[in-house]
Amino acid sequence: MIEKLSIIIPVFNEENTIYQLLETVYKLSLIEKIKKEIIVINDCSKDHSENEIKRFMDDHKPTNFNFINNPENIGKGGSIKVALAKLNGDYCIIQDADLELKPTEINDLLKPVINNKAHIVYGSRFINSKKKKKESILNRIANKFLTIFGNICFGLHLTDMQTCYKLIPTSIMKKLELKENRFAFDPEVTAKLARNKNLIWMEVPITYKPRTIVEGKKIRWRDGFRALFSIIKYGLLKL
Repeated sequence: MIEKLSIIIPVFNEENTIYQLLETVYKLSLIEKIKKEIIVINDCSKDHSENEIKRFMDDHKPTNFNFINNPENIGKGGSIKVALAKLNGDYCIIQDADLELKPTEINDLLKPVINNKAHIVYGSRFINSKKKKKESILNRIANKFLTIFGNICFGLHLTDMQTCYKLIPTSIMKKLELKENRFAFDPEVTAKLARNKNLIWMEVPITYKPRTIVEGKKIRWRDGFRALFSIIKYGLLKL
């Protein structure tokens, strides 16, 4: 039973997209009359992201909206950990601020939980491919490799481990004792969830509109190595 969903939005230098993203999420109607709360964490952005967030707040006077300004940059994972302490929803999901994913498809992730078919739902960018434009070959190869290696280490059968859309019970998420502060956060979450063999997992297809580095994409090759180390650390070594 889900009465409220917590939507976590970490933000770093997203002045061109954050206002539109917040409007879309705020206006989103969830199925089964599920309520939502929005937690926005500005991770010490160096552009006008903070001003855009405040402009949205001034324009819309949103309720069930929590805005957190990190005094220093602590990374996406670190920002999400800060947000976890503020969550009041039964389930939580992470929404990147870059508009690569469609917030309206959050409802697709909710359906398996509502229908008692899954406890955890991941949105996959690679099943029934719904990409709006081509992803770079290197990024696709890296995502495939990390997912396959992660499946081997975690005993899962995912197609997209690095997806932003992970719908997770808040009570479970808060108990994971997460350590990673940056992009290694994603495999750490999956590795620690996989230790609970009683959880039922499901993936649903989502639309993906990948950005280029010129357009603001922040993940670099070194983040792939950090993710690989995270899989080994929390999957093989179970630290």
